[in-house]
Amino acid sequence: MKNLKNSGIEWLGEIPEHWEVVKIKHIFNIGRGRVISQEELDENGNFPVYSSQTTNNGILGYIKTYDFDCEQITWTTDGVNAGTIFLRNGKYNCTNVCGILKPRNNENMSFLTYALQNVTPYYKRPDTNGAKIMNNEMANIQIVYPPLKEQEQIANFLDEKCEKIQNFIKKKEKLLSLLQEQKQALINETITKGLDKNVKLKNSGIEWLGEFQNIGRQVKSNL
Repeated sequence: MKNLKNSGIEWLGEIPEHWEVVKIKHIFNIGRGRVISQEELDENGNFPVYSSQTTNNGILGYIKTYDFDCEQITWTTDGVNAGTIFLRNGKYNCTNVCGILKPRNNENMSFLTYALQNVTPYYKRPDTNGAKIMNNEMANIQIVYPPLKEQEQIANFLDEKCEKIQNFIKKKEKLLSLLQEQKQALINETITKGLDKNVKLKNSGIEWLGEFQNIGRQVKSNL
């Protein structure tokens, strides 16, 4: 069993004694994106614009130029999604509601992404728009910092396990969608055709309704 030590952070508890706890400002240069309006978005653009939203990987749209061509971490600075962490690479842009963390040295960015995703919920500051983690607040967030070799091992392990879990979730979502369709089809068939499978049917005259039982009292329309 590994020897543990107190991390000095209440919610974190004990960590392996050879690990460090570091502040974000000691391993990253901290910046922000720029104001990019909806009017600037171009359906023919090639480079994504990342914003505060979290759906669609945070992509607001595309433009024809890019501000960044490197691997770095972004986070949502304010709003309901404040503190959401993404690892970015390639050529892209960020709006002004995205904070940017560019590593000062050679770092395992995958591990640091997981580490930040784990801690930012503890650092969100309540705000009228939801919450905030601004640059000065991000600078003082503390994360665990194992030796690089262990960072790589942990990141590889989590990449593999998280991918399996995500694939499982996708399969379950597909199954739930199919079950919902089956449920709706059952309700529709039962409501329009009843339980007697041998009853004679007639055309309802309504495209989405199709055929229904040719029995029962008629309902006259006043339209």
